[in-house]
Amino acid sequence: MRASGVQLWGIVNVTPDSFSDGGKAETAEAAVRQGLRLAHAGAVVVDVGGASSRPRGVAYGAGAVVVAPEVEAQRVLPVVEALHAAGIQVSIDTTQWRVAEAALAAGASIVNDVSCARDARLLETVAAHDADYVLMHRRGDGATVGKDAAYDNVVEAVCTELEAALSRVVAAGVCRERVWLDPGLGFSKDSAASRMLLAGLASLGRFGLPLVVGASRKAFLAVEGPSGDMIPAPERDPASYVAALIAVEGGASALRVHDVAGTRQALLAAQRLAWDTSAAATPRGA
Repeated sequence: MRASGVQLWGIVNVTPDSFSDGGKAETAEAAVRQGLRLAHAGAVVVDVGGASSRPRGVAYGAGAVVVAPEVEAQRVLPVVEALHAAGIQVSIDTTQWRVAEAALAAGASIVNDVSCARDARLLETVAAHDADYVLMHRRGDGATVGKDAAYDNVVEAVCTELEAALSRVVAAGVCRERVWLDPGLGFSKDSAASRMLLAGLASLGRFGLPLVVGASRKAFLAVEGPSGDMIPAPERDPASYVAALIAVEGGASALRVHDVAGTRQALLAAQRLAWDTSAAATPRGA
């Protein structure tokens, strides 16, 4: 089990409408407390977002509400500043170049872009600050229904489209060695496609770039509970741990998660059990 060296990125949603924990950290004070808890639990990076990006589809209905850049910045900047002051590495989860610019100036060092490099101004901002950049695969607005969510071979399509997006990123001046790739589980992919992509993550190794995977609590992990209802997002952590283990085996360098402590425990347990099993199976004197 390849668990050592895998980074955990803790999620802080400073929004009232996140699919998983909307409103839990809606105020700056609550968000900072959550970020500090995640860092204490083992998060190497705290990923701060001020606008929900949940896609339109069966699981999330009409999708996220559009938030003005000024509102998004007002939500995240105090959190970024406080976490940076506490010595925590901060990623800003945004598709808005103005928000990225302000957050990088406030101490963030990573821009997590779920738009698949749609905005040249955002890329130029990343390049100007020499920041790290997360390039996530997505088609259109990320809807999990309709033509954008249709694939003949989802793994090959994601690799092809990430390659084209990566060319745009580098052409805009972002250092290639600063780029992380994200397969975009749950974005412009139905549940079956997301599961297939998770199983085929190793194919993204062809780029030679670190891979960050965000499967935590997403709808494709939901299974029916005893009553036949879909398990709510906050109760999907056990499935998220399984997805984390699969992602690591597929080559992930980082996992973007809600439950840092639980994920860390799952990774360490898997690593130890794999070693113990291997040692027990080795004949004495071999």
